Amino acid sequence: MNEQITDTITQKVIDSLPKAVTDTLANNVPNPIQVELIENSDKIDWNVWFLLIAVLTLITAVIIPFAQKKYEERKSKFGFHLYVKKKLGIVWNLLTYDKLEYKQPRSAEKMDDELLTFDKLIYKFEKDFKENKNTIHPLFAFGIIFNLQNLLFTVKRIQYSLNTIDIKNLDEKTLEFGDKLSKSEHHKLNGLYLLIEHYFSITSFHDKFDSLKSIKRKEKDSKWIGLEVDKKVLKKQKWILEDLEYLRENELSIDEILKMNKLLIQELKSYFEFEKLNKKRKNN
Repeated sequence: MNEQITDTITQKVIDSLPKAVTDTLANNVPNPIQVELIENSDKIDWNVWFLLIAVLTLITAVIIPFAQKKYEERKSKFGFHLYVKKKLGIVWNLLTYDKLEYKQPRSAEKMDDELLTFDKLIYKFEKDFKENKNTIHPLFAFGIIFNLQNLLFTVKRIQYSLNTIDIKNLDEKTLEFGDKLSKSEHHKLNGLYLLIEHYFSITSFHDKFDSLKSIKRKEKDSKWIGLEVDKKVLKKQKWILEDLEYLRENELSIDEILKMNKLLIQELKSYFEFEKLNKKRKNN
């Protein structure tokens, strides 16, 4: 609005001037200056590049030490896990991979031999013992006695293996790598160490079956190395049934041994991530 008023006033001033004056002004107006704008598409904005380089340098200075630290932590933790798994490897194989003989009566006259891993053998024996602990058939009673002795023989082998593990040293290693282990990993290892410390004493205390008549333990240098079965044992029904009665009388001890081994298997499977490994093995 102000510009319009200004232009109107200016025009009125010009119109009031004599014609000779306006002609002189018109002739003296300079020609417009011609400016040629040239766009240089090849020109580089170095400021942007300097800024980018500075940002990348800053990121590198922060990320590389962080990544290196994480790599070293992971490497140390991996080495620690390998150390623990190496110490527990033999026990782990006994519990989950090695196949053990299991006597499975099919009738009063027929018995089959099955091969089961120790974890499966425990549950199989537990089920069969509950079903047949009061049997009067010698073959079924023999199956129960043999399977218990074989189970206890495996427990003894586990004891021997655990005795070679220095739990105190493992615990010290865990404390040494404590800052690199998660809370869950600490919990798993502490539970495992606690079980190992008490495994020998609990299973030994409840193993009251070394004096059975029908299936005896074979020893060498005071070390249990296998089982001895008399070929005529099935004809000695009195021995078999007496041994079965002794098992019934000490059923609580059998339950405690089974319970302790279930706990150990559970803790080892958790630490070794057995379900994940098993699933991966099946997918491959």
